[in-house]
Amino acid sequence: MRVRNIVKGLLDFSRQTELDQEPTDINRLIRTVISGMENQALIKGVNLEFDPGEDLPLITLDRNQFQSVLINLIINALDATGQGGAVRVSTGISVSASNSGKKGVEIAIADTGCGIPPENLDTLFEPFFTTKEVGKGTGLGLAVTYGIVQRHGGTIRVQSEVGRGSTFTVWIPVDEKSSVGPVP
Repeated sequence: MRVRNIVKGLLDFSRQTELDQEPTDINRLIRTVISGMENQALIKGVNLEFDPGEDLPLITLDRNQFQSVLINLIINALDATGQGGAVRVSTGISVSASNSGKKGVEIAIADTGCGIPPENLDTLFEPFFTTKEVGKGTGLGLAVTYGIVQRHGGTIRVQSEVGRGSTFTVWIPVDEKSSVGPVP
């Protein structure tokens, strides 16, 4: 089973499949992902919360690939968070720091977990880098996540403090032509 997971991760990492993009209500997509992960959080004793931003524009993305981004980031947050802790997902509008004023939707996944040592922050998104014990991780999840976010024209950044938790923030640009608001 572990070999199968490693091979699948390698294939996902190396395969550059065409994006099947469509205008998407990101809050609706996140609610779907969270509802599928609530039992995992409950079993672990971690509070999984969602704070949806209001009146977000639709963003054009590949729902399946982006769903895997959300699942991976939430699973990592749950793994890093002990019983009684919390994982909070929030959304909002923000302006790109690197692309002179371009508007986008920001998704933050924050946990109250163990945090990431500063020396690991620069290698988090590299293939095969993992801090998980043998048999628990392949080191491909964040590399695949990074690639998917980049292919959508977005960015991903992390802020972390050992013993206090981490926040992964994904920013996806808004396609000005299709930003008509959420579907009712």
